[in-house]
Amino acid sequence: MEAFFGLLEPYSSLYERVFSLSRARHEHEELVETLRSGFGVHVEDLDQRLLQAAGRSPSVAADLRDRVVETMAFAGPGAQAAKSRFQDTVARLDGEQLIQVLTLAPAIRFERGRGSRSLASFTTLRVPLTNLFFMRDQQAVTDRGIVIGRLAKPQRRRETEITSFVWRSSGEPPIAEVERGTFEGGDFLPADNFALVGTGDRSNPTGVREFLERGLGFPEVGVVHQPRHPLLDRPDPMVNMHLDTYLNFPAEGVAVGYPEMLATARVEVYVRDSQSYHRLRETTLLSYLQSDHGFRVVPISTLEQLCYATNFLTIRDRVIVVPDVSRNAERVLTNLRQVAERDPRRYHRLYLRAAREFTELRAEDRFFPRTPEAREVGLQSVRVPLENLTGAFGGAHCLTATLERG
Repeated sequence: MEAFFGLLEPYSSLYERVFSLSRARHEHEELVETLRSGFGVHVEDLDQRLLQAAGRSPSVAADLRDRVVETMAFAGPGAQAAKSRFQDTVARLDGEQLIQVLTLAPAIRFERGRGSRSLASFTTLRVPLTNLFFMRDQQAVTDRGIVIGRLAKPQRRRETEITSFVWRSSGEPPIAEVERGTFEGGDFLPADNFALVGTGDRSNPTGVREFLERGLGFPEVGVVHQPRHPLLDRPDPMVNMHLDTYLNFPAEGVAVGYPEMLATARVEVYVRDSQSYHRLRETTLLSYLQSDHGFRVVPISTLEQLCYATNFLTIRDRVIVVPDVSRNAERVLTNLRQVAERDPRRYHRLYLRAAREFTELRAEDRFFPRTPEAREVGLQSVRVPLENLTGAFGGAHCLTATLERG
């Protein structure tokens, strides 16, 4: 329901483009079914997890109702009486209604016409959570447990109130919460004996410091500074808003990434003693992966990066569930052409490169992961159609929060 309202004005809802809501729902269902039936992954929906916890615990149920009452707003003549009635009857609402109040944050304003004994009511929504289905960002699951982030954009700030409540209610209380800075889960990529944490438009230095101080136990952490896209004369943070939009790990010792960003992204290397992390040195992300940790980097093109090729889920070593890049490409390119027409000085070079790559990749049928480099490392993949859902700026990785890792 919340995405319906987001699509009425995609830009202010942090979406990339308009897309079909019904088809996006179908894509989400297909992704879940692929994980469940294809790989035996235990998948839970956030709302069902909360409602099940409320069904088991009267105190959680009461807390949920209190939050719904607090979220609902009334104004105008008779507002206090309406608020009181709502509080008295909230227990009669079903689970779906409770969840929708939390995500939509409705407000009802009453107006009385001159000489009229009846009231007219007008319902508005106060920043509905149009991005809540991107479950990666509200938290990160580290080697220590769940860490609640603090989202950078005001449209998303309330999301962590809901996810934190869900984890606590279902018996998995977070170990820490970012409170002063901003931090989003798409900027966290764990490896074996180290982790990468991105900083930039969505995760700022203060939030990253909090995350390091309270949420991680890895012996080494690379803090990656968001690079500017090499084909843009000035930054556009939405092009690579999170670390997982241009880098991901499909296997031990293997990375998939956009080389031109990896080569320019600055990395501060931190090592941990018994108490805290200390800055050791600085390098680039490509050098850090290849020279410091011996990673093989599987490259993707400019167009593939824009089509969320790195936004995949690693199911097990060398097995991934990945957005169907070839199906995304045409829509991404169409949207990029329109953007370039509105602002040619900024985006024309990027569009020309992406358009040329589209022609080449389609002619040779080698969109990632059907590339020689992916085959060389033995990468196996299941492609899922997400050409509508990626219109909201995210793929399979963004859509899921991994609570347990093998």
